[in-house]
Amino acid sequence: MYILRGLVFNLFYSLSVVLLSIPVIMIGPFLGLRGRARLFVLWTQSILWLLKVICGIRVKVIGRENVPDRPVVVVANHQSTWETFAFYNLLFPICTVLKKELTYIPVFGWLLLWSRPIVIDRSKKATALKEILRQGQNRLKSGFSVLIFPEGTRVAPGETKPHMPGGAMLAVKSGVEILPVVHNAGQHWPAHQVAKIPGEVIVRIGPPISPEGHTAKSLNATAEAWINEQKEMLNFGANG
Repeated sequence: MYILRGLVFNLFYSLSVVLLSIPVIMIGPFLGLRGRARLFVLWTQSILWLLKVICGIRVKVIGRENVPDRPVVVVANHQSTWETFAFYNLLFPICTVLKKELTYIPVFGWLLLWSRPIVIDRSKKATALKEILRQGQNRLKSGFSVLIFPEGTRVAPGETKPHMPGGAMLAVKSGVEILPVVHNAGQHWPAHQVAKIPGEVIVRIGPPISPEGHTAKSLNATAEAWINEQKEMLNFGANG
């Protein structure tokens, strides 16, 4: 049943990407960055609705009051495809750091480029970090928060991976706060699987962490400790 629901959802998901391409191509050039970002928000809202109706997956957000009304560097755990689009809606306006391979996906990848993500080549670590810092500062000055998954890849629920310091370095260099976010989306939209598991995706947004008095290393460690602690609590709650 979970696989069947997943197949039906994937069909509508793919159709929505194609349908989104029409207004983006037709009116996107006249909307500007923020206008195109709003199109993505409408799309993500429709996908979250499809997940709820077809797959029985709901979303609960804890800590909305912690989201400041100014650009921040958002650091979050990475478990699923879910967070790669849902955060556009939950934390608007935001752009994300993503690997260039995603932009090669027909239609979907092209649409991603319209939202001006920070595209990096993970095989060139030194260049990738420079691009995160250069383009990240540009996006922050433009009024957009920057989303970074410091684990660098999807990590299954219950597992941990050391955090890379790019997000903390951008926060320190730009003088903006880090906003730590954790979720359990991998329990309901498992990576590399068709099946979608009914239940509640819980998103916890922590208090912003000021870079003042921090080095990039200590700021990264502070955010990593909070995220890992909250991940463990979410996993325990799912199994307890």
